[in-house]
Amino acid sequence: MIWPWKANIKNKTPMSNAEKIINEIDIFLEKSMLKTSTITGEEFISFIEGKWEEADAEKYDIYQAYIISSRMINEYIREKDFENMMRWLEITDRHSAAQKNASYIRNYYAGECCLECDNEEKALEYFNLCYAENQEYIFSRAPFCYEFFNKHLDHPRNLPDQNESDDDYFELSIELKHWQTFFQKEDPEFYYELLDEEDDYMDEPTPAQENGLHYLQENQEVVLEKILAELLKQYPGLQKNYNYSEEDKTDFMPDLKDIQGFAHLLSPTYFYVTSVVKDHYPYIGLGFSCSWDSEHGLGIMIHKDRIIEIGSAATAFDSWAAEKDLNSINS
Repeated sequence: MIWPWKANIKNKTPMSNAEKIINEIDIFLEKSMLKTSTITGEEFISFIEGKWEEADAEKYDIYQAYIISSRMINEYIREKDFENMMRWLEITDRHSAAQKNASYIRNYYAGECCLECDNEEKALEYFNLCYAENQEYIFSRAPFCYEFFNKHLDHPRNLPDQNESDDDYFELSIELKHWQTFFQKEDPEFYYELLDEEDDYMDEPTPAQENGLHYLQENQEVVLEKILAELLKQYPGLQKNYNYSEEDKTDFMPDLKDIQGFAHLLSPTYFYVTSVVKDHYPYIGLGFSCSWDSEHGLGIMIHKDRIIEIGSAATAFDSWAAEKDLNSINS
């Protein structure tokens, strides 16, 4: 006789390990991108290859696993390792997220990867498969791909000159040498956008926006110190909110004694000079990548050297924090 409870154990489906292992890989990926990371390319590849093999087949239904497999393709492209790149292309194609794409999209992507890995013959094979199913798709993608493919057509198309553009775009930048030194940045240029009343981009600054940029440049050391001093006050609360384990806390959100510790945890990304003005100076949003939140980043809204709001990256480019502060002053 088989007791019922024993039959249940026998027929029970083993618990999947995929979610746990993919999460481990994800944490490792984030650690590898930290400013303080000493993980080598060889260690990076070895860790993910090993962990990937440990995970069961349910990994092909976890979207983050799809991101990881794409990352491995790029790693092997960087190494110009065609065989392993192709192996990971096949792995990626097994994922449920990849299967949602039409075959011509998957063939184009494979062709682009092959071309980046310097295998023109295989790239052309995939591009031909893409073209046979959709003749327009490849010409809407990367110029280096469709220019290569076009040379192999019996009737090449007349392609636009890539050097000609009706809408020339120039990135705006401000020189902040003190910030460069603090954040250990290679150059002193920090990029910014000018925002109009609808938060759309502008080409030319208003007089008030010029005032704000000049103030930031002339008072860059004071502004940075006030930003970091306020962040240091809020940091213990942020640590509680993110609640990293003791093991991961050391890497992502270590305890800090002074503002110098932020030099290894933050990197400025983009500044946004808003159209919200008080006393002839605009509110300026400052965006940072941060070790503790790679997805949402860090955003800080300032007015001259006054800290208005600290939050996610959205705080930097959405002028609601500036308007709220202005309204509270005027009310």
